[in-house]
This record gives sequence, C-alpha cells and structure tokens, in this order.
Amino acid sequence: MSSSRIPWRTALFCCLCGLLVLEAPDSSWGQYRSGGYGRPSSGSAYGYAAPSRRMPIGGSGGYSRRSYSGTGYSTGSSGDRALSRGMSSQALRDYQSAQRPAETYARRQPAYAGGFGMPAEARRPSVWGGQRVARGPLPGSGPLTAVALWAALSSLSSPSSAAYFHNYQNDPGYVQWRREADREAADNPTLAAKLDQLDSQLAQMEGQPRNPSATPPAPAQAESSGFIWPVLFIGIVVLLLLWLWRRRLAHPATAAATPGLTGSSATRFRVGMTMPVDPSPFLLAAGATKVQPLEGSGMISVEAVGLLRDGAVLLHRLYLPGGKAFFQLHLGGDGQPDECRYFSRLDEVTPANGQEWGAWLDPAEGMIGWPSFQTKDGKTYGRVWAPSDSRVPPRTMEETLQLVDHTEQRQLQLMLYGGPTGGAAPAPQTEYVLVSAINAAGQAWVEIDVGIDINPAALTLPSVPLAA
Repeated sequence: MSSSRIPWRTALFCCLCGLLVLEAPDSSWGQYRSGGYGRPSSGSAYGYAAPSRRMPIGGSGGYSRRSYSGTGYSTGSSGDRALSRGMSSQALRDYQSAQRPAETYARRQPAYAGGFGMPAEARRPSVWGGQRVARGPLPGSGPLTAVALWAALSSLSSPSSAAYFHNYQNDPGYVQWRREADREAADNPTLAAKLDQLDSQLAQMEGQPRNPSATPPAPAQAESSGFIWPVLFIGIVVLLLLWLWRRRLAHPATAAATPGLTGSSATRFRVGMTMPVDPSPFLLAAGATKVQPLEGSGMISVEAVGLLRDGAVLLHRLYLPGGKAFFQLHLGGDGQPDECRYFSRLDEVTPANGQEWGAWLDPAEGMIGWPSFQTKDGKTYGRVWAPSDSRVPPRTMEETLQLVDHTEQRQLQLMLYGGPTGGAAPAPQTEYVLVSAINAAGQAWVEIDVGIDINPAALTLPSVPLAA
C-alpha cells in the first residue's frame, strides 16, 4: 500500500507543471492590438522555436502579419522579374559579405606624422607670404618674430612696416633673421630686391629715435588689396547662388529637370494630359476584386506624374484626380509600355507610435516584406516580388512626383502581393495588393492599394513634346 503512494514532493511538482502548461499564454494571445485587431502568431513549421525576447510586433490599422507556408505568387512579368532579380542580387551581396572572414588591420603609426621623426635635413621650412620663414625661435624678447618680420617685408610700402624694422634693427633676433634672409636672397632675386628696398628705407630713417616695444604693423593696405578681388568674386558667386536658390523656390523645377520623369521618346507623360481608357477591364473585375472602377467614362486626365527608381528599374505613375488611383507603367527597351497596372486606394493607416511602425517595418516580423499579406476581409495574397517562404526587406524607392505647380520627393518602402481573382478570361486573372510605407515632407503613412493588369494597348498615350 505504501509502495504505491506518490511522494508529496513529486505530486506537488507535477501539479505545478500542469498549472504552468494550462496557464501558459498562447503566442496568439496578448499581442499588441491596434484598431481592435490583433495578429495571430505565425508559429513554427519546423519544430520547437524558443520564445522570443523581442517586444511583440502587433498589428496596425486592422492589418497584421499572417502565417504563410507558400512560396509567393509569380506573374512572369518583365517588371516583376527585374525587381526580383535586383533583390536577389542584393541578397547575394549580403550573403557574400557575411561569408567573408573579418579582416584585421594593425594600426601603424605614420613614420612622419606631423613631421615628428623626420630627419631634420628632410624638413622644409614653412612658407609665409611666399618666403621661407627662419627656422627656430629668434633670440631676444618682445613682439619680434620671424613671421612678423616676413610679413613686414612683404608690405614695405606701409610706413609702419619700415618703422618696425627701424625699431628692431639692432635686436639680436633681427640680426639672425636678416642673416637667414640674406642667405635665401642669394638664390631668390625677388627677395634680394625686397631687402635692397628695406636697406634704402632704413638708411633714410637713420638717426630717428627707436621704440624697442613697438608692436608688429597691421597688414598693409597694399598687402591686403591682393585679397580684395578674390573675396569680392566669392561674394558675388554666393549672392548669385542665393538668387538662383530663391528663384528655384519661387519657380519649381519642371518635369524635364528630372531625367526619365517625362517618359521616353516613344511614350511621353505630362501633368494635365488626357487619354481615353477602355472600361472593359474594370467592368469585368467588378465583384471579383476590391479595385474601385474609374469615375466617369471616356477621357481621363492626369493630375500628377510620378517616377519611381529602383536601381536601373524605372516605374512610371500617372495619378488621376484626387490622387487615390493611378496607372503604373513599365517601359521596355524600345520605350513602349510592356506592362501596365491600375491601382486604387484600399486603405490608409497612420501608425501612432514606434511599435505600430514595427508592425509594418520590423526587420524580422514586419508585414511589408512578409511572404503573404492579408486584407481585412481575410483574403491572403502571396508576395510577387522575390517570392519565397521567408520575409525579405521591402523595396526602398524614391519617387519624384510632378504636380501642376511644384515637384516633390517621396521615400517609399513597398512590397507587391498578388492572388488569383478566379474570374474567367478575358476578366483580369490577378488581383494585386501594393503595400507602401511613405515618408514625404514631414509626413508618413502606410498606403494599401489594390490593382489589376491593364493591356497597355488600352491606353492611348498622346505624344507630348518634352518641353511642353
């Protein structure tokens, strides 16, 4: 009977373990929530994962990172392929950098740092006013220095310079400096002429009283006049640059100032251009996608023109009135559009703090760049750019945005997702979700746009002169 009894310590330990298991919070609970929505945990598909010590990265604006086991969504388009290849190239460089062993360098003191350690005979005396300055301190005391003597010699046209030499003509420091100057003058005719001029002026002042405490003369007008014209020239240049800067602010750069913004010689864009659009794709996509159809029919106008750069890849955007819809085009090598997509605004989120921004851009768990993206209706879309089953950094692009009266620059971190519409041809086969973190002019927000493919031939793009 006693042999089957469980020791009380063992029983207590088992009870505590059971309570811990029952009470251990599931990773999908207690996450940071935003707007009444939270993010379920992605878990691990490859066995046990140690609990993370990171601050939970929750949702933002009703969106959250979802678990995904697929490999993305491939469209086969040339624009997507170019972007995916660019990302693959960056990933390869990062991988090679990580594999390269760290190099160590032994810091070696320069042999002649600051002249120290250099043999005395290899040193050259410094130059002042075009002449070599005597090496070493001058004997004597007071305001007599080699620098002052050379400066005074360069401005003998000033009476104060001649008086400075007269006052210290018998000083040991002057005697040493003059001996050095005479030695230099043997190979320098200009210096020899200056010394002759000095001797002539000293001879004229012979017999006049000397002031052994006189201060060095101020730079003579004749000496400083040589600097007036360079300073005046620099001042004029600065004023001209300021004038151009103010003029640029008053009259912003035109579209032609940004190479590529106006398109190519075959396909050209400008603000205010109008073009007819075939409404068929929008009618066929109704009900099968979240895309908002074009307002009105027939001709549409362009309110702004945008150019996104991602290395050598250029994407052109034609924004429609209101700025909540745009056509995005990729031009082929011949300058003609080989890809066109229409996007309309699905949602906009303005993260309130760093934790919410982390939900979108965290390097490990951010939604922008995650293998999939889920909209609020629960539909999941696979990543189109560089599809895989792991997160990749979002694409970082700079957009030049030309409006009717000014040009703006915006920084975007974005990723494209897609999924099948389920519609039968000729209805659009793919619905895209473009998620972008935008930073522009002191404002930042997250933009979610949905789109469909448009046959480039359905856009009748007028040929507009670049200078127009």
